[in-house]
Amino acid sequence: MALTPDQEEVKSESERSQEDLVALDRQNRSQLVALYDRAIGEMRGRIMAIAGARNSIQTEALAVLIQQLDNELQKLAQARNKILDDGIAAAADLGARPFGQRIGASAVFNARSAAIERVRTFQDPSGLRLSDRIWRLDRRADDILRTQVQAAVARGDGAAKAALEFVQRGVPVPPELDMAARAARPEQVAESLASSLSSGPGNPLDNTMRVLRTEVNRAHTVAYQGAAAADLDTIGTKFMLSPRHPRVDICDMHARANLFGLGPGVYPHGRSPLPAHPNTLSFEVVVYRDEVTDEDRKGKQTVVDFLKTVASKDRQGILGVNKNEAFEAGDLPASQVRSTWRAVKKRLERQQEK
Repeated sequence: MALTPDQEEVKSESERSQEDLVALDRQNRSQLVALYDRAIGEMRGRIMAIAGARNSIQTEALAVLIQQLDNELQKLAQARNKILDDGIAAAADLGARPFGQRIGASAVFNARSAAIERVRTFQDPSGLRLSDRIWRLDRRADDILRTQVQAAVARGDGAAKAALEFVQRGVPVPPELDMAARAARPEQVAESLASSLSSGPGNPLDNTMRVLRTEVNRAHTVAYQGAAAADLDTIGTKFMLSPRHPRVDICDMHARANLFGLGPGVYPHGRSPLPAHPNTLSFEVVVYRDEVTDEDRKGKQTVVDFLKTVASKDRQGILGVNKNEAFEAGDLPASQVRSTWRAVKKRLERQQEK
C-alpha cells in the first residue's frame, strides 16, 4: 500500500535531518580544531613568556608555568564541553524534527528530552558514562602537559649543568647532552606539547572528536527512534549504512539481516542496534506497517542463518578474524555473535576443560 502524503513527508524530512546532522558533524569538528589551535597558541605564548630573554625555562619557574598551562587546559575543557552540549541538543532536535506533523509538538519535545537524558546516562560496555569519558580526556591532557614539560625542563637543566662541567674541564660536550639541552628550549617544549595534544598517536583532540561524534550521533538516533515510536502507524526503523562506510563490519550485518521478518535491516521499536559502535555516523529511517511485504515476513532469518549467506572474507569483517574462525568451526552460537572475542575464548576454554 502506498504511503500517505504526510508519511512521505516524514521520509523526506528524515533525509534532510540526516544531511543536517552531517553538516553539524563537520561544524563540530571544525570548531574543535579551531579551539585546540587557539589553546595551543596560548600555551605557546605562556611558555615563551616564562622563558624570557634568556630563552630558557628555569627550574624555579616550572611550578608557575605548569599552573598557567593548566589554566589554559581548563578553559579549553569548558569551551569543549559547550560544543559537546550544544551538539547533543542540536542533534536531538534534528532527530525528532521529521515527525512534528505526525505526532505533535509535545511528543517531539518528549523524544528530544529523552534522547538528551539517554546520552547523559548511557553506560558503554566498560561501564563508563559520558562524564567518565570526559574526565578521562581531561586526565590524559593533564598527564601529557605535566609529563612533557617537567621532563623536558629537568633534562635540559641537567644537561646544561653537565655541559658546563665539560666546558670547564676543556672536554668536548657529548652530542647527547647537546640534544637534551635543545629539547628543553622553549620553542621545542611548545612544539612537542602541541604535537602531543593535537597530532600524536591517541592525542586528546582525536579522542575528543571521537567522543563528540559518538554522542551527537547517539542523541540524533535516540530522538529519531523515540519520535518514530510515537507515530502509531510505524512498525520500526531501518538501519542505513553511512555513505562513507569504509569497510565491511558489524554494521553490514545490521543493515542486511532480516532478523524480525520486517525486511532487511528493519528492527521493531526498541530493538535497533544503532549506534553500532563508537565514532559512527550511521542513520535509520522509519518503516510504516504498510511497507512490510509478505516476502519480508517469509524471509525472516536468524543471525546464524544470515552469517551463513555471507562470504568468509566479509564475515571476517563482521565478526573479526578469531570469531569468524570459531563460527566456521561451529563454535560460535548466536548468543555470542556480538560478544567480544575475549568472552568467546573464555567459554571455549571452559568447554575444553570439561
